[in-house]
Amino acid sequence: MKLAARDFTPRLQQEGVPAVMLLYGQDQGLVARYAMMVRRAVVSVEDEEMDAASHHGADLDVSRFLSGCNAFPFFARRRFILLKEADQLAAAARDAVLNYVKSPARHTVLVVLAGPLDVKHPVRKLFEGHASGWCIPCFPLEGRELAQWIRTTLRGAGFSVDEEAVAVLGERLEGDARNAESELEKLIVFLGERRRVTLEDVLASVGSTGNQNGFAWAAALFAGRTGLALTILDGLLDGGEEPLVLLGLLTQRLRRLIQGGAGLAQGESPDAVAAALQIFWKEKSEFLNQARSMSTRRLADGLLRCQEADRELKSGGEPRRVMERLVLGLARLLNPTPASGGDSGRTAGPQPSVPRQ
Repeated sequence: MKLAARDFTPRLQQEGVPAVMLLYGQDQGLVARYAMMVRRAVVSVEDEEMDAASHHGADLDVSRFLSGCNAFPFFARRRFILLKEADQLAAAARDAVLNYVKSPARHTVLVVLAGPLDVKHPVRKLFEGHASGWCIPCFPLEGRELAQWIRTTLRGAGFSVDEEAVAVLGERLEGDARNAESELEKLIVFLGERRRVTLEDVLASVGSTGNQNGFAWAAALFAGRTGLALTILDGLLDGGEEPLVLLGLLTQRLRRLIQGGAGLAQGESPDAVAAALQIFWKEKSEFLNQARSMSTRRLADGLLRCQEADRELKSGGEPRRVMERLVLGLARLLNPTPASGGDSGRTAGPQPSVPRQ
């Protein structure tokens, strides 16, 4: 069944945790926060080693995944299984996961995570129609909803807040719940003993978080904004984002661009191409422009660079260095003539000490 993100916490408190759940959307901070709330509701920190497991959709070992889902818990009342990157599941693996979701084990909680999913995506369709499982879209709060979330969060922590402060906070915090919460925590520390949030407090202590998510990072890179991509990468890695997850976003984008370019070249309509590749509607125009303009050879070379970065990460390479080298390499490969001002976006943090290739 489909639930609004605002209903997640009340339903969790009132009904407990269902056996299967899908969390998806652009706000990966909110996705991660909700997943952690479920994890803590199912297993304690002491029981995690025996009764919790995580899997990645891009390279899912189906046999191991199903064995974990069907195994009985050791210490906790129920096992916790997390499946990340469900939008990157191969067809056979996806079918196996969906078959399990249709009839899940009662002693296991499976939480499935994904980025934006088209309305026709098989994973989203199954969860939306599931009798007892939850399907929760997590998209960035905007406008009045974001302003209300800011008021509620601060008042819940014991603070009053001026409306001018709410307006500026709304501008600076739009984009990702995890980073927005972090900025509000910094604001609270900045206030000290004072219990009122003013405009001056916000201007002095709160930075902008709108670009600090993996999808914005990939978008900046493919748009030729190398400096901005490096800045966002710094923030993501400092915030604990997994490099392999970020790498998966790039790999998925490259493959879709290759497929999209081939479809357009064969005379398929732009709408048909976007629908077949399940491109989120807000990204449709930019994606199609890139699919038309980027050569298949360069995109294929980009996939090879991603594969090499994957090998380096899995063999113990220093994550920040590997990812910075990849960003610079892909930027030169995909945007041989950078957009004007493309490197002006790196506004914070040290420049990467990465040798030119």
